[in-house]
Amino acid sequence: MALHSARSVGNVSLGLSLLVFCVFFVNVLLGGPLGRKPWMSDVAEMLTLFLAVIFFVAGTLAREAQASWTSPDGQSGNAKPEEDRQQTT
Repeated sequence: MALHSARSVGNVSLGLSLLVFCVFFVNVLLGGPLGRKPWMSDVAEMLTLFLAVIFFVAGTLAREAQASWTSPDGQSGNAKPEEDRQQTT
């Protein structure tokens, strides 16, 4: 259950991060090369970019938690097989 929860939280957070960043990017594009008046103030731009970063970090951490929960060889956690532990010591 926790595995699917971390995956869905990661996907939703990264999707929201992309969406919020696209809003920021469109606003900058309007104010820059297109020469139109952007609809957001400087403070609103900063808060929008900050929110995108927060969602990105939350999504990345959730995906990392999900990846460390199951390893590719089917073992749970970051535990190494017994023979690998003996070789490294």
